[in-house]
Amino acid sequence: MRNSGVRLLRRIAVTVVGTVILVVGVVLLVAPGPGLVVIALALAVFAIEYQWARRNLAAVQERARSAALKAAASRVATASAVLFGVGAIGLGVVLIFTDLLPLSGTGTGVGAAVGGLTVLLRRAKTLNRFGR
Repeated sequence: MRNSGVRLLRRIAVTVVGTVILVVGVVLLVAPGPGLVVIALALAVFAIEYQWARRNLAAVQERARSAALKAAASRVATASAVLFGVGAIGLGVVLIFTDLLPLSGTGTGVGAAVGGLTVLLRRAKTLNRFGR
């Protein structure tokens, strides 16, 4: 009896966590973001308990990989990421050293600069991984 209770709780937890991740993935399909990657993550969570998720996981992973390759090959995506990253770093410097803008300060500036640096590093990693 105790073992079946633990299995039920595990199944409920997997279902709740998988559903939350899946909803985020669906939102990211229409918003800027890695929607297919997040959906693949949701399926990986569901695959812990559900056979249907195990069957569909490989197909979604392949679609996500294909989308990543397409994004890596896009000059527009690369240029946009570089411009955004450099702009965020520049904004961070302005926020750190001036009080001209709302929310100016060291914490906000460092956050913006780190965000910009993160975008640049992720783009470089993507280009390195998928070739260009």
